[in-house]
Amino acid sequence: MVQHDPLSQTFRCILVERCMSSMQAGTQMIKLRGSSKGLVRFYYLDEHKSCIRWRPSRKNEKAKISIDSIQEVCEGKQSEIFQRYADGSFDPNCCFSIYYGDHMESLDLVSSSGEEARTWITGLKYLMAGISDEDSLSKRQRTRDQWRGTEAKRDLQESRSFLISESVS
Repeated sequence: MVQHDPLSQTFRCILVERCMSSMQAGTQMIKLRGSSKGLVRFYYLDEHKSCIRWRPSRKNEKAKISIDSIQEVCEGKQSEIFQRYADGSFDPNCCFSIYYGDHMESLDLVSSSGEEARTWITGLKYLMAGISDEDSLSKRQRTRDQWRGTEAKRDLQESRSFLISESVS
């Protein structure tokens, strides 16, 4: 039988509430793109806790990612975009990626501190886990699994091509 420590439950609730409050207040972060220059944007969780928004943006009202479209939140410099930057460019503790949408687009962000990044990662994972719509949850899982399968096949093909070119040389 698993016993739940009421103190740790209370602590988790306080932690999540602080995350939500901080996310709604907003944070200035760097959005990385394919080019070498990142964009400084102000990111925040909307009042309904249903979307991440940012400003400034030319997209205006379309500058948002709905929480239920988020497939995964990854800590550190794991994404393809982060790999394009030299080691030491950013503290890995300040970096995270949000994968969203049916095509697993990524939003790659660098916060000013590891604590800020942890706040967003914890808060987003909490919000993702709170999806009540089972269809959305299973669709998210299916899309993520399909994307991972495609990525694994691509990596395998690249490895084979490399090995073939090495053996020919």
